[in-house]
Amino acid sequence: MTDPTTPKPPDPPTEPPQSSMSPVAGPTPEANLVAGAGTATPAKRSNVRAWAVGGIALAVVLFSGGAVIDMFNGDELKTTAGATSSPATSPTSATPVAPTTAAPTSAAPTSAIPSPTKAAPPPKPKPPSYKTLTERQWKLIAKNPDGYLGKTYVVYGRVTQFDAATGTDSFRADVAHRRMAEKYDYETNTILNGSESDLDNLVEDDIFRANVTVLGSFSYDTQIGGETTVALLQVDSIKVL
Repeated sequence: MTDPTTPKPPDPPTEPPQSSMSPVAGPTPEANLVAGAGTATPAKRSNVRAWAVGGIALAVVLFSGGAVIDMFNGDELKTTAGATSSPATSPTSATPVAPTTAAPTSAAPTSAIPSPTKAAPPPKPKPPSYKTLTERQWKLIAKNPDGYLGKTYVVYGRVTQFDAATGTDSFRADVAHRRMAEKYDYETNTILNGSESDLDNLVEDDIFRANVTVLGSFSYDTQIGGETTVALLQVDSIKVL
């Protein structure tokens, strides 16, 4: 018969987990009952059952509490371990990659010495063209030689003086604009200068044809003690006729 004052124990689990904790060793009510003398009374039986039910409940509470504590500690350890093992990586904490600097490459100098470039020779000056003259044109030149300085013409003449007094590179001649029929037809007194090589074969009374450049006017003393001014021509080429 159950004591109405005894609380009804909770239904034990179907398969209670095995606890690593063992109840405190001590004499159970059943042992006390066996050890005692006489027959157990209903009150004693109720006390024994209450002690048994209380021990079972205490074991269940202790076991459940230990499991909950273990579970909580395990979750906390898992959470802590996860936080420790995989720290959050912030964008700003990423290590910047150092930019690579490529070393400049320089081509090795060639050992071959470049040959000096030969400068092109300057173009030869264009040879002057020598113009033929009319009688009037020649008279204008003889009148004002300085006005035709540097002009080039073709003239004809007769050597009137070519001796030690004139030198080997100049002579005096009567000049005209063309070749005359008689040597006395050359009328204009003129001084001509040239190179010795060009004038080496020229002597007095020779009739010549010459390409000349006008050098201006020239004054010299005459044999009778006077002074005269004439046209001065440079002989560029000459031919005895």
